[in-house]
Amino acid sequence: MNKKIIALIIMAVSMLLITPLVNAQEPDEVTVWTSKPNYAPGEKGTLYVAFYNNRDVAVTIKNITITYYAWRAYVGGTWVGNETHTMDVPLSGKGTKLLNEVVDITFTVPTDGRAINTTVQVKIGTDRGFEYGYANINVPETPSYMEQIVTLFTVQVVLIIVCTIIIAATIFLSARRPRVMWRREERAE
Repeated sequence: MNKKIIALIIMAVSMLLITPLVNAQEPDEVTVWTSKPNYAPGEKGTLYVAFYNNRDVAVTIKNITITYYAWRAYVGGTWVGNETHTMDVPLSGKGTKLLNEVVDITFTVPTDGRAINTTVQVKIGTDRGFEYGYANINVPETPSYMEQIVTLFTVQVVLIIVCTIIIAATIFLSARRPRVMWRREERAE
């Protein structure tokens, strides 16, 4: 009888320990991610935005404003680094919508001095207020001495090829001796 009670207690404690793992947390209202982990200057990418309505009532998504904080600048007579898309998308209570199905959200990493890591803020306006989401776009910096290293390796390869040709020519020419002509010596009598 004691063994049965101990087994029951162990099962009950195990279920209590496993239960928090099974209960998933409700997702954030705005989830933002990029198509790749890293981008090079001038490279295009896609920003994915998912909106989760955690309310019990339906909402209507009115607009989405995307701000690339480190890339904002006044270029060519206009401000760049943010964009706003207007839409009218109804979403039921506890529903989820991938906004890339409604609007194409792409970006191009700047090729000037603004091509650095940036935080992206996504602000979604609904008929019930605003919701925010954030993502990071990583632009790895190439070390400034990398061009010197590439040049050094190129020079080294060229020198190895030239030295190989010189050594091969030396070996080839040293193996070709002129023929020695043997003549009989005349004896003085």
